[in-house]
Order: sequence, then C-alpha cells, then structure tokens
Amino acid sequence: MSLEKRFKRASKRVFDLDEKPDDSTMLRLYSLFKQAGEGDAKGRMPIAKGMVAVAKWKAWKKLAGTSEEEAMGTYCEIVDGLFDEPLVEAVQEIESQRGRTILITGASRGLGRAMAVRLAEEGANLILCARSMEPNPNLPGTLPETQALVEAAGGQAICAPMDVRDADAIQASIEAGVAAFGGIDAVICNAGALFIAPFAETPMKRFDLVHDVNSRATFALCQAALPHLEKSDAGRILVLAPPIALDPKWLNGTLAYTMSKYSMSMLVLGLSAELAPDNIAVNAIWPATTIDTAAVRYNEALGGEEMVRRSRKPRIVADAALHILSQNKTVTGQFYTDESALREAGVEDFEKYAVEAGMPLQSDFYL
Repeated sequence: MSLEKRFKRASKRVFDLDEKPDDSTMLRLYSLFKQAGEGDAKGRMPIAKGMVAVAKWKAWKKLAGTSEEEAMGTYCEIVDGLFDEPLVEAVQEIESQRGRTILITGASRGLGRAMAVRLAEEGANLILCARSMEPNPNLPGTLPETQALVEAAGGQAICAPMDVRDADAIQASIEAGVAAFGGIDAVICNAGALFIAPFAETPMKRFDLVHDVNSRATFALCQAALPHLEKSDAGRILVLAPPIALDPKWLNGTLAYTMSKYSMSMLVLGLSAELAPDNIAVNAIWPATTIDTAAVRYNEALGGEEMVRRSRKPRIVADAALHILSQNKTVTGQFYTDESALREAGVEDFEKYAVEAGMPLQSDFYL
C-alpha cells in the first residue's frame, strides 16, 4: 500500500477510536495532518480565534521544514499505535542538569547566587543576570564573584548585566546566553524589589518599582526567553512567588508589594496552562522560613541581624529549586515551599540549613 493510501486510511480510521486520545496526541495528529496536506504553517498566529486555535497553529508551526512524506509517515505510525495499544508517552524526570543552560536573574547574591552554584555542581551552564558588576560597599555581591563560584563548582557561566526593568537589556542578555551556550533550557525569575509600607505611606514611585521589578519584569523575561524554551527538549520556568491566599491579612500593610508578588503567582498559573502543549513546565517556589539574604540582613523592618539568627541559609532554596527543575513536564502550575519540595525529594534533616542551630525559626510572612 502506498504512503498516500495509508495516510488517507489512517485519517479516516481516527474516527473509529472508542476513546478520544489525550490533548497532546490530538495536537500532534492535527499538526501532522496539516503539514502533510498544506506544508509549513503560514500567516500570523490566530489569536482572535481563541486559545485552542493558537495551540493548533503553534503545534503546526513547530513542524516547519518537515516533508510531506515524513509528516504522513509519522501520522500513520501514531494512528496505528492508537489501535494496537494505548499510545503512552514516556514522561521522564530530568536525570541530569549537565549541559543544560539556565538563566537566573538576581544572581549576584543571595538566593540567585545559591541557586547558580547548586546548579553548577550538577554541571549546568549559567547565564548570570543582575545589575551588580562592580563591588558596592553597602551591598556585597557581584556577578563576576558569582561566576567565579560557579566555575569553581564545576559549571560554566557568563555574566549578562541586566536591569530587569529594561526590555532591551533583557533581550541582550538572552542573546548573549544563546550565543555562548547555544540555547536556553530554563529560566529562574529570582530578581525582586521589596517595599513594605501601609497603603497611605506608599509613594507611587515605590508602587511602580515593585510592579516593574516583580510582575512586569517576570512577564517580560519569560516572553523574551520563550522562543528558546520552546526549542529545548525540556523547557522550565521557576518563579520566586508565594501561593495565592485571598485573605485580607496577607495584604494588610503590604498592599503594593503583595499585589506585585501575587501577579507573579498568577503568571505561574496562566503560563503553566498555556505552555503545557509546548512541554514547558512552570512552577513557583517560596521559602517556608526567612532566609539569610540581604533583604533580611540589611532591613531592620524585617528584623535585621536578630532575624538572621532565626533564618535558614540560601542553600535550602537552591536544593529545592534543583528538585523542582528536575521534575517531568507534568509537574507544572505547582506552588512549592523549599520544605515541601525537599520533603518530596526525601529530605528529612533540615537542621543543616539553619543559620544558628537550635534557634526557633521565623516562618515566612506569606505562609
């Protein structure tokens, strides 16, 4: 039987299935059918027709360059498999970060630096993003220092100076990372601006700052990195955002900041659904306790040095981030704490993460 006849037979045979295949398989069949019949997708993304039409178009667009014969052959194989036995896609965890390229914002100090070093220990390539290239006596930490630590830990890194409020700077950093390592497999949206004050005492310039650095920058970075994440065989996005709880106590006295962080949380929920057809998992992580970072150590409103004694080391978030980034693509839209991620990984000893052993820990504000 010729390939053309097999293809026609398979396209009719789909309607004889007792159960409709999963959405991923249906998208695959649709895209192969279109590629076989019409060639490469043309025109603009059909946004006005809704998300289903967009998902179909994107799946078809991914097959650009695939020949008619190859598309027909793959279509026939999938359909035959659906009748022989249920088509089950192997869904695997990422066994190693070696050779994978990960972009991290806020990488000059604190959680960003800790995550960069932890991923470097696994052999990852790091695109280190922050504004701090030169030493600042008032705020320790620079990108070159983090780069040195990454390379000492066994990874490779480039410094990509970036103000996350600047779309051009975001694009330049992404292009620099792609030029250095050939692509981007994961993005960690870690950079953040903190401002805690009652509503009446929040200047609009501070409102704008937390929204620009937290919600707007996260949106812009993920959007700019998306074409490269789509090319990865296992794209991942990890956002430093808290779980959403619609109780006034979480917003009372922190309205501007909480609104900006909850916007990041909503982005996680939205993107996890929208990017699922592209095999990109999007999750959030948040510390269960205060962490010894500049935000705590140099902010008397948060307790300063005394609060540091009741905090954990940034390593706990780094270890948890590694676990989340290593999960399979079906783990998406989740809001982990560092503790919950590590307990899922089988960790039981958390004492090693304490800044000062034996001190009672301070739970995070949002938990």
